[in-house]
Amino acid sequence: PPPHDWNNSTLGLPENWPQVLRTMIRVMLTTRHPMFIWWGPDFIQFYNDAYRETMGPEKHPAALGGKGRETWAEIWDIIGPQIEFVMAGKGATWDEDRLVPVTRHGGRQDVWWTYSFGPIEIEGGIGGVLVVCKDVTMEHLTNEALRDQTRRLEQLFEQAPGFITVLRGPDHVFELTNAAYRQLLGNRDFIGKRVREVVPEAEGQGFFELLDDVYRTGTAHVGKRMPLTVQGGAGAPAKETFLDFVYQPIVEAGGEVSGIFVEGVDVTDHVRSEEHSRLMHDELKHRVKNTLAMVSAIASQTLRGSARDAALAAFHARLAAFGKAHDILTDTNRSAASIRDVVGGALAPHKTGNGRFSVSGPEIVVGSRQALSLALAVHELATNAIKYGALAEQNGHVDIAWREDDNDGAPLFHFSWHESDGPIVAKPTKKGFGSQLIERVLMADFGGNVEVAYEPNGVICQLTAPMENLRPALLD
Repeated sequence: PPPHDWNNSTLGLPENWPQVLRTMIRVMLTTRHPMFIWWGPDFIQFYNDAYRETMGPEKHPAALGGKGRETWAEIWDIIGPQIEFVMAGKGATWDEDRLVPVTRHGGRQDVWWTYSFGPIEIEGGIGGVLVVCKDVTMEHLTNEALRDQTRRLEQLFEQAPGFITVLRGPDHVFELTNAAYRQLLGNRDFIGKRVREVVPEAEGQGFFELLDDVYRTGTAHVGKRMPLTVQGGAGAPAKETFLDFVYQPIVEAGGEVSGIFVEGVDVTDHVRSEEHSRLMHDELKHRVKNTLAMVSAIASQTLRGSARDAALAAFHARLAAFGKAHDILTDTNRSAASIRDVVGGALAPHKTGNGRFSVSGPEIVVGSRQALSLALAVHELATNAIKYGALAEQNGHVDIAWREDDNDGAPLFHFSWHESDGPIVAKPTKKGFGSQLIERVLMADFGGNVEVAYEPNGVICQLTAPMENLRPALLD
């Protein structure tokens, strides 16, 4: 044990201590887990360096060899009965995430502990109490913050103006609904029931078939102004509504589809209004913003815990890039955007003001689908460059350029991302979500070809597509 004047202690010199006590002290001193011993009727105290780190100068070193009741007078009403329980031979105690305030570093602090009090047996009874403990205050406060956040997100989910529901399994069983969804379909028993059972009047209107197809293929479906006739209630006439919505597959870590996330808005009034164009624009902006907020909320609930914080941060960054591109579209009150504006918006969070990006190309306007997918792709490329590519080095540089080629009367659009002066790049062994997003989304929305090359000096990404695929549609 550490140096101490044991001559004046009721225990006497260490060589005269019971063998079991010396053995337990040796075990305690050779572990890095916080441990503490109370011994004998005076509860003489021993502890290791790991436990010492949980104590303030008010306790250490005076507690070593001191009497338990004197050292821990401020919390003896909590721990005293537990110690006496063990010393009486009634067994061990266990407390998890328990508030036991202690005095340290000049004041009384709320501290949460997970700890056990165990008996140290001697011939004829119990000689002392072994404490194995951990200060879990940070974990407790983190969990409390997560619970508060979850409650707020549940309120946002419930109060969202757009209708939302989560369906699970191949039979599309209701798991969650919000107030807007229940208002859309009326007062029905949703949770735990199959969608065909809850909304039987939707049979033959195409919705069930779309759900089946999304679950089977794992491919999202976006519906615009799709008519749905629903029963208003007992004795009430049926009513026709028009919906904008998305059926988004819920894909688990193993790649299997486990359900469908449904989000949308009732646009009946807009379809029937003379001011349809203006109102559709306002609703589109509201709808997409609401979608991003709700998807972010569900992700925060699902990806709880410090081990998943990095995945959650990456997910939120992608949503932010999507939202930035959408702002460009809605702020200009049209379903198209300039490539220069899209690229500039996607790069804005990554610029450091030192000219590490070169952006060049003619004024080309693309439709909303292409604008959103290009913004996400540029965001992913910039994020990867900061982590692993050219932007991870002080002198690294990225050239972004686009152009239009005649191609014998069939004009082609070329877009390139070219990194240089970065670390040596190696082709990844498998494609992550970001790489798949860059290739698949760009190919699908531009109807062209995407090539990603991992050259030693930096990543090169090139998109080639017919110019006619870039022309914005009226309702792109």
